[in-house]
Amino acid sequence: MLSSRRLSVIIYLVTAVVYLGVGYFLGVHHGFLLGDALSRVSAAQSVLFSRDPHVAAIGFIFTPLTALVQLPTVALSGIWQPMTEFAYSGSIMSSLFMAGAAVQIFGIGSDRALPRTFTLFITAVFAFNPMILFYASNGMSEAPFIFFTCWAVRRLIAWATDDDVHHLAAAGIALALGYLTRYDAVAAIAAASILVGAITAARSAKHLRWKRAMLDGGLIVLPGFFAFLGWAVTSWLITGQAFAQFSSQYGNSAILQQSGTQTPTEFIPGLEFALTSTVMLAPTLIPLAILSGVAGWWRHDWVPLLFPLFVFGAVLTFQAYSYASGSTFGFLRFYILALPMAATMAVLLLPPRACTITKRRGKYAPRQSLSPDRFPGSPNRTGRLRVWSAFTASALLLAVTVPSSAWAMSNPEHAPQEYGLGAILAPEPDNVSERKATEHRIAATFSTERGMAEYLDGLDLPEGSVLADTVYGFAVVVASTKPKTFVVPSDQDFTAILNDPAANNVQYLLAVPNSGRGESDALNIRYPTLYETGADIATLALEVPNDGENQPEWRIYRVLAEVED
Repeated sequence: MLSSRRLSVIIYLVTAVVYLGVGYFLGVHHGFLLGDALSRVSAAQSVLFSRDPHVAAIGFIFTPLTALVQLPTVALSGIWQPMTEFAYSGSIMSSLFMAGAAVQIFGIGSDRALPRTFTLFITAVFAFNPMILFYASNGMSEAPFIFFTCWAVRRLIAWATDDDVHHLAAAGIALALGYLTRYDAVAAIAAASILVGAITAARSAKHLRWKRAMLDGGLIVLPGFFAFLGWAVTSWLITGQAFAQFSSQYGNSAILQQSGTQTPTEFIPGLEFALTSTVMLAPTLIPLAILSGVAGWWRHDWVPLLFPLFVFGAVLTFQAYSYASGSTFGFLRFYILALPMAATMAVLLLPPRACTITKRRGKYAPRQSLSPDRFPGSPNRTGRLRVWSAFTASALLLAVTVPSSAWAMSNPEHAPQEYGLGAILAPEPDNVSERKATEHRIAATFSTERGMAEYLDGLDLPEGSVLADTVYGFAVVVASTKPKTFVVPSDQDFTAILNDPAANNVQYLLAVPNSGRGESDALNIRYPTLYETGADIATLALEVPNDGENQPEWRIYRVLAEVED
């Protein structure tokens, strides 16, 4: 029989290959790209191949980890252009992280020495859930965030079992890296540190209770605190804004305001939307949590259950509150942690084998007080029947998440980004409905920008000839084989060139309508009438209708050699 370590390697390789294949099929073959993933590739490209390459070009709207880890693959774009043009470097990043998440789910069952067949089934149901498959392959930040939270939850469950302080250190590092992936990790860090402190206080001798609670809680919170502080200070020193995601004209709050996105007008309906999204992805999450809680209480093994409940639950609650209060979008992907949460609950429904609780047990580890008939493999016939009933119930309850997630992804109201996959998976060329037309527009997003990049590359322009903001223009720059052609906001001389394009040898301006998100475009701020009239500095060279959904109609202006006073 293969060891757990070797089996983990096999799981990692198999899932990674599948995810990479799906990424190639959707991204490179069909050009189905999501904006956030493409913009992270653009940020990594700016670090290496812009006119002014420097690490700060990675930007401070998103946290940096997802773009930083793409630098090696983006560096290969000169050899294979789809690395940037079709964001395949992002697909590699998300595939490798999500494969790691699958290994962590397997590891939770392996740590508890559950039967291999059961653990592999739970891992497969999680790893090949349609929602997991999609976000494992598309270069979004969901994959690394799921990996880091699963890693943290696994180590916290292990700590609850054996009180080994090394698990707390690893969990703290995992959550800190999670913060450098997504801001949502703040909720997970807070929940985990409070819970660890409370459990330690309950376990410790009375005279050491609060000292040990603060020490153990600190192991969770301090790595995240330093990640938070380091990123905020770096952003402030370079941009003058500590939290650009919230204060910048390019940040989330500004995007919501500029785009006119519908947000809840009342708090309770917003919460209902978030709860519905969660239930659509994992309709059996609540039954799994209840059954796991009852089983854990009966076995005197309920403490490990608290960690997936609080850590995953804190992030889901944070997202629900954010949407209900009108500070984020109504995207199905924001509730994707319901899937690893359900998988973890399914594993914890089963009792651990006693023989696994033997390694490096801390002073305050719970006693092994379970009776033999409460473990898998017990010779007691009633015990075996009870265990196999739990196996079956757990597996079936988790398996329901596969069709439910597929159905959720086809719902336009709750899955405005995912349901466009219908144009690829079920193209139906004879279908003339408005929904199918919208699906095809979603699938065609950024195809126009790729065409513009090809057109501009064909002009064989010198370096610094095209001025563009990256509000929308990132999709043009990232698709270009000559990114140094473009002057972009991360270039240190961007403002000087923007103020006088002709004097700085700029030949073309990329203009978008001065409305919606286009209001934050630096060219529109400097020249409010540019899109309509050329602002007396340029003449219209080309107008480009857009095939994508919610994408602007482009105008390419040629800069006048001399500007009249």
